[in-house]
Formats: sequence, C-alpha cells, structure tokens
Amino acid sequence: MNRILTDGIRSKYIKTNKIPFAYYIGVILFIIINLSACTVSSTTNGEIIIVHKEIGDEIAFETLDLKIISAEEKQSISSYYGSTAESAEGAKFVLVVLELKNTTDNSFAFSPDLKLVDDKSREFNSYSYTIGNIDNYIENRKLSPDIKEIGYLVYEIPADSSGYSIHSFKEDTKELYKIRLK
Repeated sequence: MNRILTDGIRSKYIKTNKIPFAYYIGVILFIIINLSACTVSSTTNGEIIIVHKEIGDEIAFETLDLKIISAEEKQSISSYYGSTAESAEGAKFVLVVLELKNTTDNSFAFSPDLKLVDDKSREFNSYSYTIGNIDNYIENRKLSPDIKEIGYLVYEIPADSSGYSIHSFKEDTKELYKIRLK
C-alpha cells in the first residue's frame, strides 16, 4: 500500500513539475538566443548580416581599420583659425572622433561612407560645411599606408534625436556595421 501511494505521489510530482522544468529550459534558451543576437543578427532572407559594435571597437574594412574613439553633442563648432558655426534651429551637431589606419600599400584620401542613423531611422551624411569650422577634420584627408590618423567627422541632426549610431557596409560582403554612439 505504501509503495502504491509513493509511486502515485512520485508520478504526480513528476507530472506537475515537468512544466516548470520545461519553462526554465525555454527561458534559458530564449536568453541565449537573444544574447547572441546582440552582436550579430540577420534578416529572415539571410541577405544582410548586421554586426553591432560600440565606441572603442575596431573594425577592419577592405582598405582601412576604423575605430570610433568618442562622440559628443554641441550646439556650435569652431576652429582655431576658422569661424564658428551654429547648428540650425532645432538641430545639434554630433562630433565623432575617428581613428583610421590605411591597410593598403598606397595613399588615398578618406572619403567616408559612414551614415549617422538616429532612433527615428533618419539617415545623415557628414556635415559638408565643417572644414573651416573645426580643427583636425578627417574627411578627404590623405591617409598614408600603416599610419594611424585621428580626426573629427561632424553630423548635424535634429535636436529630438535621443539615440544614434554610425552605419557602414563592409565592401564586397553583406555585413552592415552599426556602431552605437548614444
């Protein structure tokens, strides 16, 4: 009688506790999948691979290595010998400090294909009037082989942008790098 009772209790315990066990396994799998998606994710059709990066991470592109050192917001920019530029009404400047290294055997001018995309999915090219308004501007700078260069890119974005990242495709691949700035 006790054996029948204990077998009945044991089978009831196992039946009732299988659900919590399966639940915990499901939660653990969900966490693992989402943590791995934080660094690399892709679309359902498998065409574009999105690689998430942070400030300080180095990215090796076809012709150069790129690292974003910092980013800051300002209402105006100025250079030592140039003039001051104020952001448009309802806008702000984002100053991005880049470290670049030409990995080819020849010099070339840096022409960035780095879009700033804000939290509302709006895309911005670098601010085209910056050269006389900021020291150490890096766009169109001649990069010599294997020499690191540090300089600024400037973007003008709406003041209501609360988060943004730099986006760039890696040449000859389907990798889109998203470097979170804020």
